[in-house]
Amino acid sequence: MRHKYKRRFVTPGLSLALSAFMMIGMVPANAAPVTPVEPVVVSEAATQTQPTVVTAQDSGPSFPAPPTSPFADVSTSQQFYAEMAWLAGAGVSTGWSEANGSKTYRALQAVSRDAMAAFMYRLSGSPGFVPPAESPFADVSTSQQFYKEMAWLASKGISTGWTEADGFTKTFRALQPVNRDAMAAFLYRLAGSPDYTPPAVSPFADVAASQQFYKEMAWLASTGISTGWTEANGSKTYRALQAVNRDAMAAFMYRFHLNTSPLTIANDHLMDGIAGVRYLEQLTGAGGFGS
Repeated sequence: MRHKYKRRFVTPGLSLALSAFMMIGMVPANAAPVTPVEPVVVSEAATQTQPTVVTAQDSGPSFPAPPTSPFADVSTSQQFYAEMAWLAGAGVSTGWSEANGSKTYRALQAVSRDAMAAFMYRLSGSPGFVPPAESPFADVSTSQQFYKEMAWLASKGISTGWTEADGFTKTFRALQPVNRDAMAAFLYRLAGSPDYTPPAVSPFADVAASQQFYKEMAWLASTGISTGWTEANGSKTYRALQAVNRDAMAAFMYRFHLNTSPLTIANDHLMDGIAGVRYLEQLTGAGGFGS
């Protein structure tokens, strides 16, 4: 005599479990549909030259990218192709329209701060915002490209810019490349400055616990938004003062999107379980982060 049982439930966080009498199935969360573009607090670290080490760079969850690249200068086999394709599909990046009508992304170009503002504004869903008639930054005019997006960053406290020598003038330095430490600060604030206590020992060999934006960089590591580089000696480095390239920024934004998107279950129903028979049905999900 056979009896059928079916039971499903979701536990807090990102773990899902399915049990059917004697059987338990562990369910992975499949993240659905971001790795470079640009963020800051009162003063930011100056650009410095970092040593070049050919190692594995940030890597993250995969996205089922289209077989044809949306950008003429990005190949489907390129590092961070999936994340760059996601950025295009989500409307976070429109790239450049070239003279021949093609679209390019310029993956290895450093992200400027004004472009970073645009990326972050679009990543947030292009919220309704009327920029002020007077710019919050002395070096940004109201007619400047991405003025609305830069003013939005200031209005949300995501960027405070620099306080100049006179003690009250604020500047944004729109065309300056975004460094990786400042980018960590931008993303942390974009996430709402979550309650987080950084570890006493840095997750990165080249980042000190006393360093500017240490908390924000450690938070990136704790969420998996940044994995840094694995060096030849096995250590992890972050290269805080290195400019963020557009391909790496796509990766950061894709992972940020996963980390801040709620987990949802895609299955409409599950098949019945039979006592004594191994259960193979799985829940499928979208959003969330990690396992």
